[in-house]
Amino acid sequence: MEFLLTDDNEITLEIEKLMLESCGLAVVTAQSGAEAVRLASEKQFFMIFMDIHMPEMDGFRASELIREKCPNVPVIALSADEIASDAPEYIKSGMSGSLLKPLQMDDLKELLNRFLVLDFTDESVESSDDSLFCYEELFAVMKDKKAVLRLLTQFLSVHSRDCEMLNAHIINGEVISAREILHNVIGISGNMFCKRLYHVSGRLSDELKRGVSDSLVSFTEVWNDTFKALSECRKKLSEEEEEHTGLADWKSLRDNFNSLCEDFDVSAAELFAENIEVFEENMTPVKFEQLKNAVSGYDFPWITDNMEALYV
Repeated sequence: MEFLLTDDNEITLEIEKLMLESCGLAVVTAQSGAEAVRLASEKQFFMIFMDIHMPEMDGFRASELIREKCPNVPVIALSADEIASDAPEYIKSGMSGSLLKPLQMDDLKELLNRFLVLDFTDESVESSDDSLFCYEELFAVMKDKKAVLRLLTQFLSVHSRDCEMLNAHIINGEVISAREILHNVIGISGNMFCKRLYHVSGRLSDELKRGVSDSLVSFTEVWNDTFKALSECRKKLSEEEEEHTGLADWKSLRDNFNSLCEDFDVSAAELFAENIEVFEENMTPVKFEQLKNAVSGYDFPWITDNMEALYV
């Protein structure tokens, strides 16, 4: 009995998948409406969770197409906005229910109990509505320090310029582009338990609808503080991971680096392999330690930027 989960944001998709899996569900993922339609036509799913706001084909249209071939499978809308059950697009798409994003475990369990009989163990963690970042809550969902480390690294790498671009879009009057960035930030920050960023992002998005941006300064401050908190957490987890794995020689370093690059940057692995002999012959112990720390910390941008300096 498999469940299909659709979301166009990789970070949000990973967290939502782990939340569903923590409820004992087998989950297949899709990163677009078109992919969800294809998967639903190829195999039978017990339930489909469908993100609504997606490019090219939104969740309503994807659900409508799925309904043509799978009229009885429950499709649950996932959206950061409230969806009225009598909304025309909701009725036309044949949705069976909806959940607000970011997903909350209590809401998810309540919905699942409408369709399944499940025995949930209470693993609640004390929550704060005003925290920059709550590692304990994120870990309670992911249950794996390495997974948290990968997630933080991915966010810090992929979204490092979001605040800068958002400010530029607003200054240039590009409201649609600005709200698109905020849509992603709202979803990710909510799922990563960055509560302060989640709230200020939503407030700024609402303001842009009215043609104002009074919360932009506050957003920028919270963004910088959140980025710092996430970076510090990543550094701490990286140091713990390095102590645990005990990377000590070139072979283990190379194997670990290539393994990590399979998930993040294949070109970085190729570049590393091309230069491995030069590294081994010319790198000093100090520079080797720098490279080892960057590898164990998943800091691929640093490795690429410092490739020549490492052995010159």
